[in-house]
Amino acid sequence: MKFKNEIGLFKFMERFFYSGALSDILDAMGYPGCAASPHALIRPLFPQAICAGRIRTLLNAPRKTGREDPYRLALDFIDSLKPGDVAVATSTKPLETGIMGELSATAMRKRGARGCLVDGYTRDARKIIRMQFPTFAKGASPIDTTDRAAVIKYDCPVIFGGRRVLPGQIVFADLDGIIFIPREVEEKVLRETAKKVRAETRVRKELRAGKKARRVWEKYHVF
Repeated sequence: MKFKNEIGLFKFMERFFYSGALSDILDAMGYPGCAASPHALIRPLFPQAICAGRIRTLLNAPRKTGREDPYRLALDFIDSLKPGDVAVATSTKPLETGIMGELSATAMRKRGARGCLVDGYTRDARKIIRMQFPTFAKGASPIDTTDRAAVIKYDCPVIFGGRRVLPGQIVFADLDGIIFIPREVEEKVLRETAKKVRAETRVRKELRAGKKARRVWEKYHVF
């Protein structure tokens, strides 16, 4: 799989890949536990949301921020985003606040970010849905972070959805789940997933044509 740049790769993934195929390939390669746990209940704000890109992490914590510059590190992080990045936000402890919002989404999109994943809550859900910026979260909360929580670090290892996540990994997220691809095997994972997607397309065509499931399985060993 060759592309002029990574943006082309990410667009290809968003068009043709799905999280189940990636998860199957990672399992087969001996890399279980690369999907965010479904028990974390992190879901897309709208069913069509799909994103693929390089992870940029954002770690929040409960904190009295004051009101002079409560968003200092958050703003630094957003301004540092580059095309192809996906913001991955979590916190040291569960928070009731929304750690993502519509203004952040607007700025992220302008910087070229492909989406935002939140192990926590977002604000402004209706506006984010209206703008169709791919955002995944546990749900929505109207509660502001000011004097309650703040970003304490970014571009650091984090625990997201029960998994350890590193900056720079490729992430893929869709309605079924979120997959974090280890950097040391990303090329092979992407190549093998493309093969699997092509095989499943052939299987799908034969099933739609009325072929029996058993015969299709014996022919492709894909189901």
